[in-house]
Amino acid sequence: MYVDFAYYSGIYGGSSLTEKAFPGAVREAESYIRYLTYLNGDIFTDTAQADVVKNAVCAAAEAYHAAEMEQKQGGNLKSESKDGLSTTFVVARKDGETADQYVKRCMYQAVRIRLLPTGWLSRRGKIGGGYDNKCCCCDCL
Repeated sequence: MYVDFAYYSGIYGGSSLTEKAFPGAVREAESYIRYLTYLNGDIFTDTAQADVVKNAVCAAAEAYHAAEMEQKQGGNLKSESKDGLSTTFVVARKDGETADQYVKRCMYQAVRIRLLPTGWLSRRGKIGGGYDNKCCCCDCL
């Protein structure tokens, strides 16, 4: 793992992830960040911006964990009515958005503000091609 729990809880100041939940969330965050930036090389070898990258991993891990917890707690239930009792949950998921798309959108929003200024989210890559600054999983830009 690129980020350890000591960095997350100490330097980053995170508190929403437990030590038990941390490794899984960080693995997902690192995989997603690697997916977003692979055209530009290996982001995890950029020592000049190591703290920025670590902070992006921590933020994405928290977003991943929060979105997953919302899904487990029935966050996708919008309305239910039975025998006069009505239940509605306020959700951040868009209509028609799958659980996976929602999780990726949450992680992207957390990563974008940290990595966009660094150039790592440029979709050009080293080979060239057009510039596409769109999120890969939603139209949030």
